[in-house]
Amino acid sequence: MKEFNEGQKERIKKRVEEEYEICQVFDPGIRDNNRFGKEPYIDTGVSILSAEWGIGFRPGGFIQAIIDNNLMGAFSRADNINVHGIRFYCHLLRNVGYID
Repeated sequence: MKEFNEGQKERIKKRVEEEYEICQVFDPGIRDNNRFGKEPYIDTGVSILSAEWGIGFRPGGFIQAIIDNNLMGAFSRADNINVHGIRFYCHLLRNVGYID
């Protein structure tokens, strides 16, 4: 894994926050479970995109399962927050290109 470029992590986080706002409209997992706040979803989203692009820290089992498109692995490793964010994380991987 390589290091983040200067300001890269902040740019990724900003984009994840923008996508989160979009997803709240159509994703009931995010919309209806906002009792956790948005930060856990944002932080995990940043970790997922970073790991997919090979930057930052080595991913844990849940994040690696999401990246590997391993549905059973992702759900079996998800905590009570992330189980509701899986559609959002898939949206990020599908719709957000590399951010330098």
